[in-house]
Amino acid sequence: MKSPLIWVLCLSILTLSLTPALMAAPADDAPAELENGLPWVMDIEVAKEMAKKEGKDILINFTGSDWCGWCKKLDAEVFNLAAFDETAGKQFIYLYLDFPQGEEPKAKVISPEMNDKHREEMSINGYPTIMLADAQMRPYGRTGYVPGGPEAYLKNLEELRTAGDKLKKMLAMEDGSVPPAMFLEVFTVMSKNELLGYPGYSKFLDMAEKSDNEELQKVVANHKASKRLQDLLNTQEPDFPALVKFLQENKDLGGPECLNALWCCQQWLASEDRKEEARAFLTRMLNDPLVAENPQGQKMIQGAIEAMDHAEGNHDHDGDGVPDH
Repeated sequence: MKSPLIWVLCLSILTLSLTPALMAAPADDAPAELENGLPWVMDIEVAKEMAKKEGKDILINFTGSDWCGWCKKLDAEVFNLAAFDETAGKQFIYLYLDFPQGEEPKAKVISPEMNDKHREEMSINGYPTIMLADAQMRPYGRTGYVPGGPEAYLKNLEELRTAGDKLKKMLAMEDGSVPPAMFLEVFTVMSKNELLGYPGYSKFLDMAEKSDNEELQKVVANHKASKRLQDLLNTQEPDFPALVKFLQENKDLGGPECLNALWCCQQWLASEDRKEEARAFLTRMLNDPLVAENPQGQKMIQGAIEAMDHAEGNHDHDGDGVPDH
């Protein structure tokens, strides 16, 4: 689901700081294409039929062919190279779901409505997103741009396939009698690959919520909280009081969207002279695992804390919410 422009503008700076793949612009001297590209299929029904007939899975490329720099980089470094197709071609039918801006590539899209439907169902929020699915288009893996060329990408896909085999095995259990240990393992895979919102898996979400396993219940609760956050962000005008209240009540919620919401809300809180609440949000961001792995994001957030402290005459250089002197 897309956020309105007002949120896109508000969140873009922090997103750029927290996404490792976007910390540098795509190189102009990307490796030369050695082949004419993969035999992409653009018709969803044709891809499903081919996958069923050939006993393969489907690799779905959600892309913006004429505007997405990282999509073009992935094409040049992986998809356009014979070394990738030699292995992946034995495992996948390649489905190309394009979301271009120009009229010429738009005219080549078989069904924009079907493309939009699958983008929404699979919770595609950026490009490129690569989804792995079975012959019925039931997703089991998610990835995007990965550096390292064909070898690294094939390794990544194999790991997703190995984990996805457990999900496919569970889907084949038509009587629904899934062993608890297996369900916990598969549900973890679904959560990691952001598949809990997929309509075809709603029964598994219900199973987890009704189980006696506290870990599963927590995953479901976090998923529902994330969906609620998306709803709060998907408004024409930000409802900052509601967002602040939600974030304060869901202290364990994390991830890129939560970090973006925290960033925007701390700016609003500071403008409302609610500095302690703003500082608490910034400190929470610094403690998030995504920020811990990103020095640029840490620097940006720490700078906001220091600017707030200097404005108040305080100095909280360690970001613990307590003035150092």
